[in-house]
Amino acid sequence: MRHIGIAINPSKDCEGIIVNLVIEKLNKAFDKVKIDIFNTYEIKCSDLSKNIELLIVLGGDGTLLGVARKISNKMDIPLLGINIGNLGFLSSIDISEIDKAIFKLKNDLFKVEERMLLKCKINDVKNDEQIALNDIVIARGTLSRMTKFNIYVDGKYYSSFKGDGLIIATPTGSTAYSFSAGGPFIYPDLDVILITPICPHTKSMQTMVLRGDSKITIKTFHEEEELYLTVDGQKVYEVDKKAIIKISRAEREAKLVQFDDYDYFEVLRTKILNK
Repeated sequence: MRHIGIAINPSKDCEGIIVNLVIEKLNKAFDKVKIDIFNTYEIKCSDLSKNIELLIVLGGDGTLLGVARKISNKMDIPLLGINIGNLGFLSSIDISEIDKAIFKLKNDLFKVEERMLLKCKINDVKNDEQIALNDIVIARGTLSRMTKFNIYVDGKYYSSFKGDGLIIATPTGSTAYSFSAGGPFIYPDLDVILITPICPHTKSMQTMVLRGDSKITIKTFHEEEELYLTVDGQKVYEVDKKAIIKISRAEREAKLVQFDDYDYFEVLRTKILNK
């Protein structure tokens, strides 16, 4: 590799010890490699050179999700998540495995997985499209009143229900909030979208698994209750009364590096099921 980017979450490496360690090891492994450093809080799509072959993301799952969204218009660049946070389910490795990771990068012992991204618009507001790698959540505020949701798929009426909210998730996000709300695990490279209700008032409203090219429209009805749309658990928008929310697969995919010995089921057991 000739050109590598490193995106570092500064809150997890205040003194720069980890990023300097990674730079040192990359310089030893790759002759005359060019390395660009980015702050994950400030990184933008325009910051990235088209010549970058790999973007190493140092942080936790939240850091990787944030970077994937921010550079979604340049997702031809593979992301290698290195966990220096807590959970690290999306990350390829933990920082303690950095030597093994660089050896595998140098010897092409990895593959690049394409992961679905979702795009979302509220009331068709121009230039206000949101991108998510995990999920888009529409949920009520702090009051106890339930909100009514009408759901349409590909222009056809699917269902109505009252409850606390609704989760639209990718296969990657099936292990996140959707799972906590009772949704199934979905293998991350499958081409599907999940609709999972949050505390529905009726038991007939369960998780629905749709084709990946499905176009979902959600109409909300709430009078006094506050309603919010959250993207990947990080970006929050207040939703107007009787909002119309449109969600579908984005044109691009996130590209995540996975090494040749990656075992999804082992990661699932150790990071999720045994917690």
